[in-house]
Amino acid sequence: MKLGPATREYVANKQATGMVFGVEAYVLRAFTERMGPNVPIKKITSDSVLDYLNGRGPVTLFWHRKHDALSGFWRFAIQRGYTDRSPVPARRPKKPIPFIPYIYTREELRRLLDGVTSYQKEWRKLEPITLRALLLLLYGAGLRTSEPIRLACSDVELAESILTIRITKFYKTRRIALSTQLQSVLAEYDANRRLAGHSRHDTAPFFTYKKGGPVKRVVLEDAFQRLRQHVGVVRQNARYQPRLHDLRHTFAVHRLIAWYRSGADVQRLLPGLSTHLGHISLSGTQRYLTMTPELLTEASLRFEHYAGEVIHGQA
Repeated sequence: MKLGPATREYVANKQATGMVFGVEAYVLRAFTERMGPNVPIKKITSDSVLDYLNGRGPVTLFWHRKHDALSGFWRFAIQRGYTDRSPVPARRPKKPIPFIPYIYTREELRRLLDGVTSYQKEWRKLEPITLRALLLLLYGAGLRTSEPIRLACSDVELAESILTIRITKFYKTRRIALSTQLQSVLAEYDANRRLAGHSRHDTAPFFTYKKGGPVKRVVLEDAFQRLRQHVGVVRQNARYQPRLHDLRHTFAVHRLIAWYRSGADVQRLLPGLSTHLGHISLSGTQRYLTMTPELLTEASLRFEHYAGEVIHGQA
């Protein structure tokens, strides 16, 4: 059995069960291109697999994602009788320190928004009002980076203050309510795009370039990185700098802090936050709740208050 057909069969088999299997499919495609699609599975050596896993840089968490994807494929190949052994190394290097998302302070968020208009260069194909609206939507609604730029005009119901986020990471569609502030931001942007003559047909992209056409993720992320550098939002002595996607993490953490401060029942509200973010389980949401000093303080205050009530009740 040749590698190309076997990996395609494996990916199709997994996706037929309802799994997205996106990262694994990407890994297997890259590995197949590296080895050659017509190479027999039995001819692939442990050295060639290890060479692919190691790549050219230091070991990262993605090394382990690649290892998992290849291990799963070879288990499948052995079960199907395509080979009788796995060339994937059994020993794995120690995982590096996990990546920690950057949680923007409110002052940094203000600097970023102010920087959209103070930046002297052009945002490539984007207008400042478009970039500002996208940043506010990513933070204010906690969307994934790809979600707002995929919005069609019919997905933005300004009169009802509702967004429809279609076919997301887990092949789900969800509807989220917009705050009054976000509704106002999007209404202002929509009025501007209408004046520019952009189509308001149901299937037309809501977020567009100056001359029309849907905003591409690479253009948005490039604009954000230049904005971040312009206003001086940096991680000191760190390999990983703040990302556009970290606005989503920031939304989740700031929401939790607000709940703690208002005395809300956080455990009761967490499932709603999970649904809003488009997660399939609470465990996915918990990953976003990075423990910042501010969040730790609020959680500790809540615990002290709860403990005091318990002790007082037992006295």
